[in-house]
Amino acid sequence: MKRDLKLLFQEAGKKVKEGEHEIGHDLDGLSKKLERHHINLSVASLKKLMELVTGKRKLSPAAKNRLALFAGFQTWDDLDEALHGEADGDENYAVR
Repeated sequence: MKRDLKLLFQEAGKKVKEGEHEIGHDLDGLSKKLERHHINLSVASLKKLMELVTGKRKLSPAAKNRLALFAGFQTWDDLDEALHGEADGDENYAVR
């Protein structure tokens, strides 16, 4: 998973170096491709995601926890520990 995220960030970095027009066109195409797979992300949402990836935007703690829940973790800290720490997946199912 770390390798996939690294590749995503590298590709995003390449796109950021391109012109805004090209990025907007790419995001529109990506939105349409995702729609075919029943994933509805608007161009505006994808632009916000790009801002997060490039560091222009920060998430609130509540938004981070919602994303962690979506990914199958109880909190953002649990997700962060799974990505960067030594924790295993069993921790996600522990009752607190």
